[in-house]
Amino acid sequence: MSERRSLPRRIAAPSAPKPHRRRFLRGLGGIALALPFLEVLDAKKTARAGGSTKPMRYIFSFGGSSFGIDGSDRIVPAGEGPIGGLITRGLQPVADLGISDLVSMVSGLEIPYGPDAAIPSGGRYIAWHSSSPCPLACGVRTEPGDERLQGPTSDWLVSSQIAEGVAQPVLAYRVQAAFYRGSNGTGGTRGLISARMSGGTLEEVPPISSLQAAYQQLITGFIPPDPGEAAEAQFLLSRRKSVIDLVRGDTEALIPRLGQADKIRMQRHFDELRALENALNAIEPPDSPACQPVEDPGDDPPIGGAVENGEQGMGGGYDSTAAYSDEERRATVLTDLIHMAFACDISRVANLMFTYSQCFLNMNPIYGYPTDLHEMSHYSMGGGEDGANAMADGIAWHVKHWGRLLQKLRDTEDFDGSSMIDSTSAILCFEGGWGYDPEQDAQGSAHSSENMAVLIGGKAGGLNASGGRHLRATGRHPAEVINTAMQAVGVSTQLGEVSGSFDELMG
Repeated sequence: MSERRSLPRRIAAPSAPKPHRRRFLRGLGGIALALPFLEVLDAKKTARAGGSTKPMRYIFSFGGSSFGIDGSDRIVPAGEGPIGGLITRGLQPVADLGISDLVSMVSGLEIPYGPDAAIPSGGRYIAWHSSSPCPLACGVRTEPGDERLQGPTSDWLVSSQIAEGVAQPVLAYRVQAAFYRGSNGTGGTRGLISARMSGGTLEEVPPISSLQAAYQQLITGFIPPDPGEAAEAQFLLSRRKSVIDLVRGDTEALIPRLGQADKIRMQRHFDELRALENALNAIEPPDSPACQPVEDPGDDPPIGGAVENGEQGMGGGYDSTAAYSDEERRATVLTDLIHMAFACDISRVANLMFTYSQCFLNMNPIYGYPTDLHEMSHYSMGGGEDGANAMADGIAWHVKHWGRLLQKLRDTEDFDGSSMIDSTSAILCFEGGWGYDPEQDAQGSAHSSENMAVLIGGKAGGLNASGGRHLRATGRHPAEVINTAMQAVGVSTQLGEVSGSFDELMG
């Protein structure tokens, strides 16, 4: 079944004094570019009253992995303090991307557990897979034996306050294309990490994992020119006429009427057009802070086949193409789409699920390990140094793509001329940590919600004002870090049953 969804277009209500949108779309048809959403063309003024206040943005991300059997020393720093001096193998992308000042880690966190008749607030039932995502993502205790989310997640709580009137209130994406077990479907509770209230009813929101569907969802939000204008523009382009000539007269009349935010957007747009003049056949946008569509990703990579339990960590399906659907490329494209949507103010909130809970993603094509991410947490590589390093690398893969998105936002100019990262808060959390497993009455297990850690990035509201650092908070709930990220973008609502936040991470 296709994941493509039709979405309402943002069309300004007719008004005589306002410039007509079609006049400024000439020259754009057929080349996958579109005019930025200008405030003067938008009938609904957003939260940026008069363009004077830039919007806030929020990102919730999730990885379906634990930290391994006491292997977290390759992931969680041994000491506390500035994270730039405490980089571990699992956090190496933070240093490689140059974002140590933007990212903090809070470790030692714990989701409490209890028997079915006495599950604590914000807690989980004792059986492991997959009882932790619900209290982690929505702060509400799980129902005994029920893996479903039991309350709205932070992305929807935040969007209700910072994304009113925005075309896409929440972008819900998942990188891992299929479960890679059993029927190898794309549905199932373990592939869901977003939920909202709809008419008084809780509704889980299926993510988009198709690159083409995600691309079309955003691109169709840009209103295209009439077919006649598109044909004319394409004809002129084919004769190597200047794209700017097609819009110069109209825009020269428009620019004096623009506010500062619109001038920045228009300048971004002209930068794109000038780049196209230099390479008329190149669709890939220039690497600059600009509101512009990304390149059409084309057909989705084929879905990898399922593998059976007997093959886990034994070579088998994991040194082949099974259980892999080019998630490396999928992660890159989906984070690019989030960046584009934020830069063009199509969306301000994203829910990015990298991997399913109990993730069976084949790590051989990515790192050369003949096993999956789940088995890494059980040291299927034979334990010791190899096992600890493999586990850290699996976590680092998530950190790399999440961190790259932060880097792109840092390097993108916001509507007021500052960096977009200054108005962004972002979370990256994982399914489990390591420690005691009450189900098996075993210590040192990956099936544990003890010793969990959450990364929090961005600069919104004074977040990480003193630079990124590692903070140990033994026994506190990971949802408190999410509360902190929500507060950073001006949302004071607590997550479900979990109160508390980390004021020490704020300026």
